[in-house]
Amino acid sequence: MKPEFSLHIITPSHIKKLDGLSYFRAEDSSGSFGILSGHIEFLTILEPSIAISLIDGVEEYFAFNGGILSFKKEMLTVTTKEFVHSKQIDELKATIARFTKERQEKESIFHLNMENLQKAFFKKMIEMERGLE
Repeated sequence: MKPEFSLHIITPSHIKKLDGLSYFRAEDSSGSFGILSGHIEFLTILEPSIAISLIDGVEEYFAFNGGILSFKKEMLTVTTKEFVHSKQIDELKATIARFTKERQEKESIFHLNMENLQKAFFKKMIEMERGLE
């Protein structure tokens, strides 16, 4: 039996637990790095990137929007704002593209709402100023 370790991915709304990892490769500011079972204790800040792992003999992919990665006692933990997990790299890329488009649409709506709120505020301020004169 190959030495294996576990992965916990923690987001503000979800915890995903996976067992049976043989390796995990990701990126931090120094470049790409890999983790195998028995690795020394390790802590780093992940870059937004795609990570690759071998889980129960199957290569799987994770897209992380940055995060903090730690490895201790055969437990790999990634704390991140959000991530996408897939067994197919093409599926992962399509999901990332969809999430990016959705986020851009939400940000556009948010900025439009903020502009409208500012206009309404200034209009009310002007009306109040005129009422005091």
